[in-house]
Amino acid sequence: MKTKPTLHVPRRGLWLRVSLSLLLLTQTTCGGWRPWGSGSSADSAPAAPHFRPGFNLFSPEQDVELGRRSAAQIAREAPLLRDEELAGYVGRLGARLAAHAPGEKFPYQFRVVASREVNAFALPGGFIFVNAGTIAAARNEGEMAGVLAHEIMHVALRHGTSQASKAYVARRGLGVLRSVIGDGEDLSSVIDTVGGAGANMLFLKFGRTAERQSDLGGAQLMAVAGYDPRDMAGFFETLAQAGGQRVPEFLSDHPDPGNRVASINELLPSLQVRPDPIRTTPEFERAKARLTGRRLPASAEPERRGPREPEEVEPAARPPRPDGAAEFRAADGSFAFDYPRNWEALQVSETEYMLAPAGAYGRRDGAAYITHGLFVGAVAVKGDDLEAATDAFLRQQLKANPDFQVQGAPRRVALAGREAYAAVVAGPSPVTGKVEVNFVHTLFTSDGRLFYLIAVAPEEEFENYRPSFEGVVRGLRLA
Repeated sequence: MKTKPTLHVPRRGLWLRVSLSLLLLTQTTCGGWRPWGSGSSADSAPAAPHFRPGFNLFSPEQDVELGRRSAAQIAREAPLLRDEELAGYVGRLGARLAAHAPGEKFPYQFRVVASREVNAFALPGGFIFVNAGTIAAARNEGEMAGVLAHEIMHVALRHGTSQASKAYVARRGLGVLRSVIGDGEDLSSVIDTVGGAGANMLFLKFGRTAERQSDLGGAQLMAVAGYDPRDMAGFFETLAQAGGQRVPEFLSDHPDPGNRVASINELLPSLQVRPDPIRTTPEFERAKARLTGRRLPASAEPERRGPREPEEVEPAARPPRPDGAAEFRAADGSFAFDYPRNWEALQVSETEYMLAPAGAYGRRDGAAYITHGLFVGAVAVKGDDLEAATDAFLRQQLKANPDFQVQGAPRRVALAGREAYAAVVAGPSPVTGKVEVNFVHTLFTSDGRLFYLIAVAPEEEFENYRPSFEGVVRGLRLA
């Protein structure tokens, strides 16, 4: 089979009974809000700290509206990087982390600023900006993930609007506690009160308490998403050593709460860091190479344990049967599964991979094909209707393979704990001339892409491959 990749602000009543000392001293409190669980048993390690958003006059919906306004202003003033591949990489990495963010489900967005300065910042409601210089400075994807996890926690803990709330009360006095934002006072008047256009500064620089919470909360977020929090600490160490006489912009805008690296390292025993955390990926190496102009190291190439190009393989009548097990992980870390060890893994495009035994794959008429094995990938689609997206995907595959037909309607199933669809497509193989069966699974990834897995084998050999195909399906792991 060949594949063809494919303003209105809600009002909210807010009756406050707080003391002046609580208002002025508390930004975010500890305890009570436990988004990830303790991460350790009581007798093995201390529990990781858990933070909850502090004093705030704004609703989460108003966070989003404030962030949207500020993001629009920044987009007018700061040059955004016009590189779809690099911006797409940052967006996918951010989405992988944000999928595990605690608290409100903000519509997180990630943008790259065309600046050599090493910096990143978060606006209320999920609008996160990262300078291109930050990507160039990171030594691996783990360090890049540490920067984004830190910024995501500023959003999740609502540091920006908490800071704005305190500034608003300071300007208006305690009488404001008897009023309700949104009930006779709109966001524009609030922004004017706390500084007009200069209100953005309230969202771009936080105090040491907020920085500590974002450090430790970001470390927890990294561990849950499959990264090693020590990479966050490593990034801070790299910046401190490189600063010399001039403090790097990132450290200036993100003041050290005191023993920043030591605090992250002390947190490690309370976290469930996987034994094989994600350090770097070919996608990160390509993104960094686009910025720095350096040659990619050999390790950045897609893993190939067979011939370098599909054209170099002559299809055999009967490839060796599946044997053993090895882990396959997508370059962006969005999915992983175990597959037969005697198969080869090749990256066909930015979004698609194929895994097959030697002699069972190649290229024909400009398209990759396999006679035995797997096509797997994730593509962007419009809308959030899985059934409609699946139908459109199958039609696209039939267009590339006009002699094939879908055998019955796709069935709704569960896969990797999510809603999915399964379908059988069959037809004469243009390579072997035999009837070929394709077992197709689809589901949505955390960032809204359509994940697909197509298991391919001749009808007469399908039973020999079924156990391996079923093992891949059962063991699928999604970010």
